[in-house]
Order: sequence, then C-alpha cells, then structure tokens
Amino acid sequence: MIINGIKERCGKHMKIKHSMIITFIGGFYVFGGIIILLSLFFNGSAINIIFGLPDVPDHIVKLCVSVIYIPAGYFYIKRSKIAYWIILVCAVITFLISADLTTITGMQPYIGNLIYSLFVIISTLLRRKEFVGGLTTPFEDKK
Repeated sequence: MIINGIKERCGKHMKIKHSMIITFIGGFYVFGGIIILLSLFFNGSAINIIFGLPDVPDHIVKLCVSVIYIPAGYFYIKRSKIAYWIILVCAVITFLISADLTTITGMQPYIGNLIYSLFVIISTLLRRKEFVGGLTTPFEDKK
C-alpha cells in the first residue's frame, strides 16, 4: 500500500527513491515546451517539419506541442501515472517520426531526436515503479 510517497512493509516505513533521470527527462520536457512556446511568439524555426507535419501551420503545431509538453513534464517530475503514459506515447511518436525522417534525409537533428526518444522510452519503462499516483494539486489536503 502506498501512502503519500511512503511504502509500508511489515510495519517499517521506507521512502520511495526518486531517480534523477526521471527528474531530468521531465525538466527537459518542461524546458522544451517553454522554448517552443517562446519560438511561437518570436518566430523561431519551423517545428512542423521536425514533427513531420509540413501541411499543418507551424503556429498550431507549436501551440499544441507546448500545451502538451509543459504540463506533462511537470507531472512527470511529480511521478504521475497519466504523465508516465503521455510522455511514453510522445516519445514513441517522436521516435517513429525521427526514424522515418532519418531514413529520408539522414540529417543529424533527426538522429539526435531518435537517440533521445529511445533513451526516454527505455528510462521510462525501467523506472515505471516510481509512478504511483494520479494527478494531485497543491490545494488538496495531505493526510
């Protein structure tokens, strides 16, 4: 039984260890979402091409990606189950898009995205036991 991040076992309390890898990945998603949001306002590079959506307007892709990445990264740091699944699905989609674009163009940014997505997928699957709860807000009572 898990209560407020403490595991009860035979009357003894043990804290669940939070790995730095999960915190890094979540922070990277928050940071990336903020950068994409800023590039929306300051006319940054076209991200619709990177996500394999050249027919979709760039500002729509940037807005959608930043709206997904920022909260998902935050709740991933908080070890929420829903964020676990969102980040895992995003990483798989990014991996598949990057693999397709790498075979077509052979450019380094796509290879980097491919390797990072694979790192996120493997790390998320290996650390899945850290994700124990649902969404919590700062306003909820902690008992």
